[in-house]
Amino acid sequence: MAAVVVGGAAACGPNTDAYFELQNAMKSHITNVDHRPVSSVSCTPHVHDTMRGDTAHLQCLVTFTDGTSYTANAEIENQNSGGRHNMPDLYRWDAPPPK
Repeated sequence: MAAVVVGGAAACGPNTDAYFELQNAMKSHITNVDHRPVSSVSCTPHVHDTMRGDTAHLQCLVTFTDGTSYTANAEIENQNSGGRHNMPDLYRWDAPPPK
């Protein structure tokens, strides 16, 4: 896993599904940091939330604006464990292949 982004689920409201937050983080990061414009990201399974200290594993189809795509293994880690509270989720995913 190459990209690591700390998410802020609270920023989009308490009812936002974790997989949706991951999709938004991937689209933004790959477009703005990797300079590969993304048209869509679709992840499964549709994870609503993760339990304290747990990590959810997903598969995400990333489609670029030029019509190419790749499938990334991704994770959503709930960082709230061992006495830590109110920590944002941590997102990781496979980096896009070279252009």
